[in-house]
Amino acid sequence: MATKKQTAQDVYAQHRKDITSLMLWLELELEKHRINAKGKTDNWAITEDLQLTRKQLIEALASLSHSEQHEIEDLLSESR
Repeated sequence: MATKKQTAQDVYAQHRKDITSLMLWLELELEKHRINAKGKTDNWAITEDLQLTRKQLIEALASLSHSEQHEIEDLLSESR
């Protein structure tokens, strides 16, 4: 049985689909985290969880967009 050789386009499409799934999964986890954090006003570990995730997302976005991390930070600050 012959297998189809994957093209760059095939691999790109699979990675794109995976990223979409991961982003949806991340949103679900953020919602669970929000629910678990409710009422825990003195628990800084919860804040640190989100700080690390935020940092990693900024790094990923900087890589994908060929931007500098500080540019993304500035845009975030402006959008608040």
